[in-house]
Amino acid sequence: MATLGRVPAELNLKTDQKSYLELLLKNPKSEGLLIGAGCALYPLGWDSEEVRQTCGYISGQFDLGKCEIGWAYYCTGGGAAAAMLLCTWLACFSGKKQKQYPY
Repeated sequence: MATLGRVPAELNLKTDQKSYLELLLKNPKSEGLLIGAGCALYPLGWDSEEVRQTCGYISGQFDLGKCEIGWAYYCTGGGAAAAMLLCTWLACFSGKKQKQYPY
């Protein structure tokens, strides 16, 4: 009888080996890159049969036909760019010492 809290041995990460995903998620700039990659790959699914039925049969990759992109897609892309810029900017200034004011 299997217990509910047991994880299969194939899913356990060894302590001496690190996965690429684990290394990516430890770097703050990678979050913006992963979101940006998702936004870049999103239009590749527009040539599926469901999208063609909804947006007209003239739709294809990077061409939506009669449909339009909503505001959430643009906000996500802007958020990814902001995350990459802010994380880079904060990483540049995190090592600098601040001036000591005598109060």
